[in-house]
Amino acid sequence: MHESRLPPLNGLRAFEVAARHLSFKQAAEELFVTPTAVSHRIRALEDWLGVKLFNRLTRSLELTKEGEAYAALVQEGFAILTRASEELRRSSDDGELVVSATMSFASNWLNAKLATLQSPHETFTVRIEGTDLPIDLKRSNVDIAIRYGEGGYEDLYSEMLFPDLITPVCTPELAAEISQPGDIAKLPRIDYRWPGFGPRDPSWDKWFHAAGVTAPAAELVPSFSDEHMALGQTLAGRGVGLLGIVAAAEPILQGRLVRPFPIALENRAYYFVCQPHSLRRRKVGIFRDWLKAEAARFDELLAEDPRLKFETSVRAEHLTETEKP
Repeated sequence: MHESRLPPLNGLRAFEVAARHLSFKQAAEELFVTPTAVSHRIRALEDWLGVKLFNRLTRSLELTKEGEAYAALVQEGFAILTRASEELRRSSDDGELVVSATMSFASNWLNAKLATLQSPHETFTVRIEGTDLPIDLKRSNVDIAIRYGEGGYEDLYSEMLFPDLITPVCTPELAAEISQPGDIAKLPRIDYRWPGFGPRDPSWDKWFHAAGVTAPAAELVPSFSDEHMALGQTLAGRGVGLLGIVAAAEPILQGRLVRPFPIALENRAYYFVCQPHSLRRRKVGIFRDWLKAEAARFDELLAEDPRLKFETSVRAEHLTETEKP
């Protein structure tokens, strides 16, 4: 009979990770130990159980029948522990509120407005995690995500903040060389290509179509997978950038950029997203109410300020790269 009714916890953790990756090497990288240490921990677990969990092949690793059944239960157990720990950690209204947002949104819209959120009587702070990668709210320490997409996030609460409108912007110096949409084709251009979304996304070709001019012949246009990088190139005067108005609004209002024409391509929208039960937490509610108020103010700017207001907008997905106006 074993002295402890629980198996060695280091071995359990090593087994759970190795079972997911089917690799001692990848498990070692996740656990920040050596592959040998992972192997030893799993061997100790197998000795404790009296059951072989893996078939160690020459160039691969596979679960035994017993190991496959055990892995499902162990992973479920770790998931329960993770949820319980996160619920306890998040139950307090003190401490940090972790918000994940795209790099562009965090840098160009959210950060400038955070000063209006905190007040002396609040007992929590906000930490922004900028990333363009999808975040699993159920498995991470993130409380709120601001996602760029089309909504309908399964098993999550979401509400739209505002749509993004894609339009050419440039420095005032370059704008002086532009009197009609076709003039942009004569200048250097900068493109932000929405990673992972595909041919339905905005492009220079589609904007020229929406503006009612023949798109120029295909040419090499610098393209960036990060909108913040494309915005930086545009601010430096290296070309006319095709950017979202959410990212470009502040430089436009500051006079650092100009939108030559009130013509835009409609793209995806920004959404507030969290787990449904998180809405019961006071600090999540405070941040949500503040964010919605800021979003409403931004919507008013887009509707009323002549520097930002659009007269024409076309769904980018309704245009193709080859059609003519």
